[in-house]
Amino acid sequence: MGYGNIKKIFYVVGILSVLYFQTSWAQLNTVKPGKKPAHGLLMKSSSVPRYEIYQKVKKGSKTETYRVKNIPKLEIGEEPKFQSNSQFKVELPETKKFVEVKVTKRPTPDQVDIKKWQTPENDSENLAAGLAKPIFKIDPLFRAPVIPPFAEINKPFFTEPQVELTKMDEMSATELKLLQALIFLEIKKSYNMALALFSELQDEGQIKEEATYQLAITSYHLGLFSEYKKQLLDLVKASQPKWQKLATQFLAENALVGDEEFVPFLDEKLDQFKIEITKADQFHINRAKYYMKKGKLNETLSALDEITLDSPKYFDSQFLKAVSLYRAGQLQEAITTQSYLLKTLEEKDPKNELRSMSALNLARMYFQSSQYKEAFANYLKIDKKHPEWMQAMIEQAWSQILAEDYEGAAGNMFSLHSDFFKNTFAPESYVVRTVGYLNLCQYGDGARVIAEMKRKYSPVQKQLAEFKSNMSKPSDYYDTVKSLFRNSDQKLLNGLPRIFVYELARHPSFTNEQNLINESEDQVLRFNKIALDLIKQERDLFKAQNEIKARIIELKKNLTAEEKKTGKNDKIVYEEKRLLNAGLKLFIAKKARTSIKELRKNGLARLESEKNEFLNRAGIALQKRFAEMDTTLKNTLDQSEVLNYEIFSGAGEHIRYQMAGGEITDKEREQLKVEDNKALNWNFKGEIWEDELGHYRSSLKNVCPREEKVSQFEVSK
Repeated sequence: MGYGNIKKIFYVVGILSVLYFQTSWAQLNTVKPGKKPAHGLLMKSSSVPRYEIYQKVKKGSKTETYRVKNIPKLEIGEEPKFQSNSQFKVELPETKKFVEVKVTKRPTPDQVDIKKWQTPENDSENLAAGLAKPIFKIDPLFRAPVIPPFAEINKPFFTEPQVELTKMDEMSATELKLLQALIFLEIKKSYNMALALFSELQDEGQIKEEATYQLAITSYHLGLFSEYKKQLLDLVKASQPKWQKLATQFLAENALVGDEEFVPFLDEKLDQFKIEITKADQFHINRAKYYMKKGKLNETLSALDEITLDSPKYFDSQFLKAVSLYRAGQLQEAITTQSYLLKTLEEKDPKNELRSMSALNLARMYFQSSQYKEAFANYLKIDKKHPEWMQAMIEQAWSQILAEDYEGAAGNMFSLHSDFFKNTFAPESYVVRTVGYLNLCQYGDGARVIAEMKRKYSPVQKQLAEFKSNMSKPSDYYDTVKSLFRNSDQKLLNGLPRIFVYELARHPSFTNEQNLINESEDQVLRFNKIALDLIKQERDLFKAQNEIKARIIELKKNLTAEEKKTGKNDKIVYEEKRLLNAGLKLFIAKKARTSIKELRKNGLARLESEKNEFLNRAGIALQKRFAEMDTTLKNTLDQSEVLNYEIFSGAGEHIRYQMAGGEITDKEREQLKVEDNKALNWNFKGEIWEDELGHYRSSLKNVCPREEKVSQFEVSK
């Protein structure tokens, strides 16, 4: 180390010493004390103040919810202010400015001619003597200084080291097995092997909870979601706080669709342990659905606000937000939110399934607010492949009826009564079409539609009554729907028309439960696949072990005399290592296949129990849907009698009016229709094109008396 470096070190040490001694005298004085937040201020789990923008006010016996437009200033408190009263001012030396040294290379000097340095007057003498005058004078007595030799260095003295043996804590067999399982899980990604090892360790007292936690994570990676939720829920309910916290966080950040029943106690645990969860959008969706069902608007909106704009669940959150605002009676806010979502989906993700549902919800909101033109336009945006398209067509026709576009309503319902839709169940469409004819005073066509409806659906009503009297259990309804997919050519299923059963099975209340049944069956297949994969792995390892043994025998036959003498052969050593490795893997695979038996047995039993519960719920959903459809059909057929009365009464009045020389109306009405090249008039029974559905208009003219409303008929929706 050079002198310059040593000098720098002492300089830095000196500066630090000065700083230490000066700051050691410094003290902090409170200039202004802090102020606590106002009593009752709401705080998030991250200690951020929040304010409920939806407030409730009690007016008489009713409680109304309103949105606060101007948020008041929140009293969030103040932090205390401190000031140092340092007795010494720290004065650091000024930093010296670095001066760059520029080195200029000079040219090599010319060779010196000694003759030029000789004295002119002595030139002749010097030349005669053959001597030259020296330029430099050298002292002949000069000698180099005498440097005394260094003293002899003594040899170092080494002492014997004092070695003290201490006992090393070796890993137990259980800890080694846990380490092995973690290697399979986190490094090898061999989830089958990890699952078997963790299942063995669940009975070990010291590491039972850790093994259960890791078993749950392994089950999640394998798609065994029932096992995953069961294990983590056990930890959340009864375990050490450490594992409760980890289990709660994993359940929230890896929430599955439909896990709404876990929301209450997960919220409680998240608040208890002050857990800040990230990337838990599905959990927030579940929370919103849970609180929406409970009628808690503020909690619903608070959960949805946690989902950011760049999240894959953002569209779902906005859809739920619009629905929750609608349920709270805030129709205009719901329309605004739903309109924004639909516009965004049309621009960014037009193939998203949520687009059709957004259009349907928005159309219904406009319909409720009597904005029939806007409702009609949004009904047209629903994809024809969407399950709710048929119902949307009927609702679209009602919007045309209420907007007095009777030709459009009758035309669209006519398209639903063609052969293209002969296998659909839509009795209400006949009512809409008849009402359209009534308002056009086309009584003959109206009577023909009523007769067609009775001919098609009166027998169905009798079949429904007979089925309901014979089938009382939810499983009967489920078995009927199941036969729909097993017998594709059968027209009657347990006495019910195929078109009715198909419509019954399309409702979301049933399809959601059926999805859970399908998922349970998929998990059974995954459990069986794990067992089969372990058996296959065991067979492959056994085969590889035999191949290595054969290879070693072959190598030993071809040993040279020198190799036989020394007993060394690199290839044999390599193959023996491979044989040992295969033997260890085979042992682990056999052990895993045995260990997983109990876990698989319990898992399959739980899945079977869950599946039976889902089957029962699916049957109940079908039973309720059956009752709704039965009631709708009965009411529709009852309305047909009222319609018949209107038809005959109106027809008689119309005939008398015409016989008296009355003129038909010439009033122009606003028509709800699309572009002229897509709105098709019809006066025939021919082929219906799929891309033209929803755009048909009746060619029948309004022949009602001028300035007189013929029909007072109203149909309750």
